[in-house]
Amino acid sequence: MATDSIWTCRAGFERDLAEELEGGRVLAAALCRGRARAEAVPTFGRQGLPIVSATGATAAECLPVVRGLVGEGHFALHLWVPDSDEGNRLTALADRLGAELRAGLGEVALRERRADRLAPGDPLVQVAVTRESQVFIGASAVSEVASTWPGGRARMKLPPGAPSRATAKVLEALTWVGHGPGPGEVCVDLGAAPGGWTFALLARRARVIAVDRAAMAPAIARDRRLTHVRGNAFEFRPDEPVDWLFCDMVERPAEVAKLLARWGREGMARLVVSNLKLPMKKRVAAVAEACRILQGGGWKGVRTRQLYHDRDEITLFAHA
Repeated sequence: MATDSIWTCRAGFERDLAEELEGGRVLAAALCRGRARAEAVPTFGRQGLPIVSATGATAAECLPVVRGLVGEGHFALHLWVPDSDEGNRLTALADRLGAELRAGLGEVALRERRADRLAPGDPLVQVAVTRESQVFIGASAVSEVASTWPGGRARMKLPPGAPSRATAKVLEALTWVGHGPGPGEVCVDLGAAPGGWTFALLARRARVIAVDRAAMAPAIARDRRLTHVRGNAFEFRPDEPVDWLFCDMVERPAEVAKLLARWGREGMARLVVSNLKLPMKKRVAAVAEACRILQGGGWKGVRTRQLYHDRDEITLFAHA
């Protein structure tokens, strides 16, 4: 997405996103403008919209542009607002505009599909409502977008019995990665208590070694596929290599990265998914340092994103 684009992020991280973009600048809360570097999705960018048109927020003005972007086959149409107090006040306007656009498309609207069910080359048409009088419109092949959720808001439904909201974080992380542990695969969960991530892994019928000095939630502590190691996550080593390493600890990102790098150097896991808690300042530099440390440990394909359920943190994925 090298063209000039609108990008949305978590409110409070606009300067970090703008720093990642070429020619990046902050437009409003949770909204930046600029170009992604080297076709990479910026860590702090939830969703990008390559600008085709900037116009007024009426169906009459938007419809000709949208009609020209939907193509001849299946497509998805997303209307979204920046995820900020100011932006969320525009939600009703965006919903009304979406209904009017679909009505104006007539039979063409019957070709609309969910974005995650499109073929890779099918277009995702986006309409970002940024002010009461302004929208940005653009389209990309769905395989090229940062997220298949409107505005990148990947809302995960918390399953019944989940011991903490952290379950939603790992569910979104695995959706972003594109796959997760299968039945019988062995996972290590560092900093596991009370078990939000472990709960989601057990639901996939994986075997889990949960490492934490604190207790696990009673509902999952009795699961026969769970082994709870009451110890220091920085000192733990599995008896044999495992399939997945998961990590969610309140530690400095560089320290967590060094721990993950050791697991890579020693060949103790095939795949890693980790949260990294961010400092108050120089967050882009902190992410870059963590990635360098992991790469130094032999991890490949290191990817980082601040996902919807992440707060002052990012999610990292890599493979051996």
